[in-house]
Amino acid sequence: MNKIWIFGGSFCTGYQTGGGNRDWIAQLDADVTVWACAPQSPLTQYLMLKHALEVHCLERLQSEPDLILYDFPPANRVEMPSKLPKRNKNMLNYYHYKHSRTGHKWECGCEPDSDTWTVRSLTLLDEWHKWDTPEKDYTEFTNQVKRDVLKGRLPDEREHRWTKLALNQIADKQIPYRWFSAYNSNPDVAPEHLDNYINIMTLNGTVPRQTYNSKTFNHLSIQQNLMWSEFFNKTIV
Repeated sequence: MNKIWIFGGSFCTGYQTGGGNRDWIAQLDADVTVWACAPQSPLTQYLMLKHALEVHCLERLQSEPDLILYDFPPANRVEMPSKLPKRNKNMLNYYHYKHSRTGHKWECGCEPDSDTWTVRSLTLLDEWHKWDTPEKDYTEFTNQVKRDVLKGRLPDEREHRWTKLALNQIADKQIPYRWFSAYNSNPDVAPEHLDNYINIMTLNGTVPRQTYNSKTFNHLSIQQNLMWSEFFNKTIV
């Protein structure tokens, strides 16, 4: 059975959020390990890949996968102010990863760090105030972010340098891989990897353009979960 690693955001977290056997990942004919949480940024997902390659392959001497699926996130996430130095940020102290663990057998199994840092989505900018606390009031920062959006400084597409770096590292290790974006982000962020790019919106032209539902467990209908699983099972073979 093929060993598959999957990196992604909310479209890859159905096993955490009630999808059960209806989730496309659960229907894959493979030995699957998932590193996923929501929201993801290009940086947070790169750090998950870095953790998988360095901790699980080097320190734990686990074998590399037969295939990596990389659902790269959009660049519309903003890193929140933190006392944690950038050099110390990793997957195990990323807030959303720490708080989305459910003990599933697919998960990493590493204990999270005590310190935390986080990102927020620009699509929810008007709701940021709901998550502020007396201990962490980001009002001034939020207002600056709004000004940056109005001036066209955000979203910052330069953040996709992390996506490119992740794909470069996968390719350098000669691990077979496919990459896509459920948000239909532009594949030109890493043009040298286009041969391995999947147009997930049409499953490489095999279905009409899909629509996504924000109210389902992974934004996909049951039929779409089935289509995704059938498509990726053929890709795995």
